[in-house]
Amino acid sequence: MIKATFYIESQGPDKKVVKTSIENLTKSVKKEPGCTIIKAVTEDIVEEGSNYSTSLELDLEFDGLQEYLIAAMRFAPYAIIFDAPAKLSLTADEFVKTIANITAFTKLVFKKHGIRSIFSKASEGDQKDPADYAGEEGKLTEEEIEGYMDQGALRVKVVVQAEGDEKEALKGLLSTLGYDVFVHKMKASKMDDKTLVAFHAFMYEPKTLAELSIKLIPILIELVEPETVELTMLQMQDMGLELASTYFELAHLAYLNKSPS
Repeated sequence: MIKATFYIESQGPDKKVVKTSIENLTKSVKKEPGCTIIKAVTEDIVEEGSNYSTSLELDLEFDGLQEYLIAAMRFAPYAIIFDAPAKLSLTADEFVKTIANITAFTKLVFKKHGIRSIFSKASEGDQKDPADYAGEEGKLTEEEIEGYMDQGALRVKVVVQAEGDEKEALKGLLSTLGYDVFVHKMKASKMDDKTLVAFHAFMYEPKTLAELSIKLIPILIELVEPETVELTMLQMQDMGLELASTYFELAHLAYLNKSPS
């Protein structure tokens, strides 16, 4: 059982619409699978210039990590206070299954709103050269790999479908990976008319893998090490906030897709 408090905001130029929006959101949360509302408090609607806003505070209980993360994605709270448990232990298979279900949920949302991707390129200084990861030995030394594992990093293998030819796909994918993803090897290959990119990497935070899963929509994720993923309260809170923030961006893209050009 996971316990957390979500803070969700509704704002707009029409007071009645803001009120209706927050009421409908509360009804939606009540219907969310694996989620129970313990307490719901709605703040008074505040007028600020020509805008109205209100905030909803929800004390929630979830059946598990997956239900908590999908609720964070669906309702995009601007803040989350994580209450329990203090720690959560998952096997590698359980953690990957949760990530896979998040990916599947995102894929449906993408299809519904006609969105292809929501990742942006890394800054110029963070961009990587594909040639550094092309060899069989990889970029990282055994000592560097041991160092990452000693410090509790996740060792993952991921396969994604990318656009363009092999060279373009490698460069494009590498440009999306920031400083918190330490790539060891990367290889692109053609399969029929599709370009697949497989990469082997290390990352310290579980939220990084969760974020990549909804931005890249991987075909395959393998958690090589560790055998057990130990999540702290802060890490679970951060995962929820990271996914909520990404889905807030997704909602904006969905709105732009519906807006007349």
